[in-house]
Amino acid sequence: MRKLSQKGATLIIFAVVISLLVLGFIFNNLNGKQLEAIKKDKTAKALFDAKSALLGWSVMRETSDPPSTAKPGQFPCPEDTSLIGTPNEGSSLSSCNSALPVVGRLPWRSLGLGDIRDGNGDKLWYVLSPGFRNTPINSNTLGQLTVNGNANAAVAIIFSSGFALSGQNRSTLAVSNYLDLTNNDGDTSFVTMGAMGAFNDVSILVTQAELFQLIERRILREVRGDSTQGLVRYYSSQGANNFPFADTDNDGIVNLAELVGSPSYEGMNNTDPDNLFFNTRIKSILVNNNWMPLINYQISADRQVVTMTTLNGETLTVP
Repeated sequence: MRKLSQKGATLIIFAVVISLLVLGFIFNNLNGKQLEAIKKDKTAKALFDAKSALLGWSVMRETSDPPSTAKPGQFPCPEDTSLIGTPNEGSSLSSCNSALPVVGRLPWRSLGLGDIRDGNGDKLWYVLSPGFRNTPINSNTLGQLTVNGNANAAVAIIFSSGFALSGQNRSTLAVSNYLDLTNNDGDTSFVTMGAMGAFNDVSILVTQAELFQLIERRILREVRGDSTQGLVRYYSSQGANNFPFADTDNDGIVNLAELVGSPSYEGMNNTDPDNLFFNTRIKSILVNNNWMPLINYQISADRQVVTMTTLNGETLTVP
């Protein structure tokens, strides 16, 4: 039995050695173009994964925050570089100047990513537009980053910095040692191309349209609600089982017999508990970020069907 066991272990070791030799042969026979293609693919995947994580973080931003800071559409600050080398490396700064474009390393830990890197094995960089830190944030909030001369082209940009160019010293985290040309000068203008030898940044954009397409869907679902809040709760709490009329003057209170306007958030008045049908967290999101006036609300004459449409054409029918 022992001899059979030893023989099996020997075969396993032999198979591992052969596999390593084969992998080594394949690697040694890859030409430069093939290796470069592998690096590009890894970089592209890292940028895509980072963008997906940013969008997800932004759309669901408020779930664990106090109501006063509820901001779907908010983006994180860049990485807090003072935490490099600690167990919290990759966490975002707690605050950053929201009036200027903010440039820094991607806060991978705060986004729920692993230690994400590009095809060169380097960390990713990140630029955030003004307007996406403080309320109100809604479909009228424009990305203020100009890209290749196109104004309002992006809410955020994620960069792979490529290998160090002449004059760049990667031993320090100054942005000029990583990003190239106008990407490192601190203004709102960025480029995705440049002369060989002077530029090798690779980037992916987060646009205003794709961000708010996701957020608008989320907002409509919150207005619809469920048994605990929203239109669904209002319907079930009313003896007549109907939805509220529209709000036509954006004061949060319904206007009787009005079938077209905006959703209300106080119902018939702002003192009757049965009509306060949004919970504190959701009401904060909707009111503090001025979402209600941006939603077209239409109710059927029998008050049994509501159709809501956003600025960008997202539609939800209740029930």
